[in-house]
Amino acid sequence: MDDVEAPIFYDDEGDFVGHEYFQDADYEYDYEENIERETLLELYQYCLSPTVYDTASYILPLLISTILFRLCARSQYISHKVFHVLSMLIGIYNIYHYVTECLYILLVLCIFSYITLHVPKNYCKSVGIFLPPLFIIVYCEFSMPPVVWHKIRSVVMTMAMKTISVAIDKIDSNNLPNIYSYMGYTFCGVTCLFGPWISFKDYISARYINHQDKWWILCAIQCTFLSFVFLTMSNCWTQWIVMDNSWKWLLAYRDALSFRTSHYFISYIASTALLIGGFPQTLTTIVKPLKVEFPRSLVQVVICWNIPMHFWLKTYIFRPSIKYLGKFGAITMTYLTSALLHGLNFQLAAVLLSLGFYTYIEFQLRSMLANIFDACISSKQCTKNKCTHTYNTHNSWWVFPTNMMFSGLSVFHLAYLGLMFDTSELQDTGYSYIHTIEKWYQLGFASHWVMFATYCIYFSIR
Repeated sequence: MDDVEAPIFYDDEGDFVGHEYFQDADYEYDYEENIERETLLELYQYCLSPTVYDTASYILPLLISTILFRLCARSQYISHKVFHVLSMLIGIYNIYHYVTECLYILLVLCIFSYITLHVPKNYCKSVGIFLPPLFIIVYCEFSMPPVVWHKIRSVVMTMAMKTISVAIDKIDSNNLPNIYSYMGYTFCGVTCLFGPWISFKDYISARYINHQDKWWILCAIQCTFLSFVFLTMSNCWTQWIVMDNSWKWLLAYRDALSFRTSHYFISYIASTALLIGGFPQTLTTIVKPLKVEFPRSLVQVVICWNIPMHFWLKTYIFRPSIKYLGKFGAITMTYLTSALLHGLNFQLAAVLLSLGFYTYIEFQLRSMLANIFDACISSKQCTKNKCTHTYNTHNSWWVFPTNMMFSGLSVFHLAYLGLMFDTSELQDTGYSYIHTIEKWYQLGFASHWVMFATYCIYFSIR
C-alpha cells in the first residue's frame, strides 16, 4: 500500500453474504438473576461443533470453484478469451448457488457499466461513471424485500466497486478492456461473493504471472484456521465469556467484539480464496485484527479494517475529491460514498459518518499536540528508526502512557459504535434509525459527548 501525504479517514462495515455472527444484546437486566454458564462440553456440543461443521459445508463449494479457477488460470491449453469466459461462468455459478436473488441485477449492472465505458468523455464525465451502480443500489433499496437486499448488498457493493474502478482507470489511460476480460473480472469466481475488491490489473496478473511461492498452501491453511477461530469467537466464545448479566459497557464491548470477529472470519475466508485462486500473496492481507483490537488510533482502525476498500476509497474517491473539496470535504465525500455503497441505511450511515468525524478530530488534535510538544504522539506512528520527534517512547516516560490513553479511547469508541450490530429481529432486514438511537441512548450518547469534548479541546488550543 503506497503512502499518501494527506491522511484518509473512513471505515467499512464488513457485512458479507448473510454471515453475520452477531450476538443479541439487551441492556435492561436484573442483576440478581442467576444465569448459569454452560460447561465447556455443552459449549462444544451445542455451539462450537455445529458452527464449524455447518460453515465448512457451506463454503466448500466456493473453495472447490476457486481451485477450478486456479487450474484455468495456470493452464497453457486455455486461451485468454476462454479463461475470461470460464472465470465469468465460475462466478455466475457461485452467485447462483449462494445469492440467486442478485444474479440478474449484477448482469444488468455489468452490461450498463460496460456501455458507459464507450460513451465519449464529453458526455460521460466522472459523475456519469457512478450512475449505473447508483441506479442499481437505489432500485434494490426501494423495490426489493429488506431481507433479500440485506443478504445481497455486499455482493452488489463489490461489483459496483469493480465497475467504478475500471471506468475511472479508463478515463485516465484510455485503455478499454474487451467484453470478455471485463465480464471475467467483474464476475471473477474468487472475489464475486465474499470479496475483496481487486483491481483489473491484479485480476489479469493471475493469468500471466505466478507471484506465489511454494509455501502458498501453508498460508491458505493458516488463513482457513484463523477464519474458524474468529468464527467461533463471534458465535460462541464471546457470549460464553461475558454473561448477559454483566455490566452494560462490558456487554457493549462483547457485542462489538462479536461483530468485529465476524468480519475477521469473512476476511480470512476471502484471503483463503485468493490464495487458492492463485492471486499474489500481497493481496491476501485484507484485515489486521491486532491493529484493530489494540489500536494506536481510530485512523489505524479504519485503515486496517478493510485494506482493499481503504485503497479503493483512497484512490478513486479521496484523492480526486481533495483537489476540489479540500481535506474535510474529501473526508466527508469518502465516508458518504462508503455508506452509499453499503445501501441507504441510516445505521450504517450514522456509524460511518460518526467515525469520519471522530478520526478527523482525533487526527487534528494529536497532530497539533505532537507539534507543540515535539513528541511522537500523533495518530500515525512514525516509521521505525526514522522518528524526527525529540521525545519518543525510548527517551521519555510520558509518551507511552499518552499513546495508551488515546488507544483506550479508541477501544471505547469502537465498543460504542459497534454494539448495535446484534442478532435482534432487525438483523435480517437491516437496522432502522430507531434501533440506532435506542442503542446509543442506552449508553447516554457517551461516545459522542466524549468526542464533542475532544473537539472543544482541539478548538480551544489550535
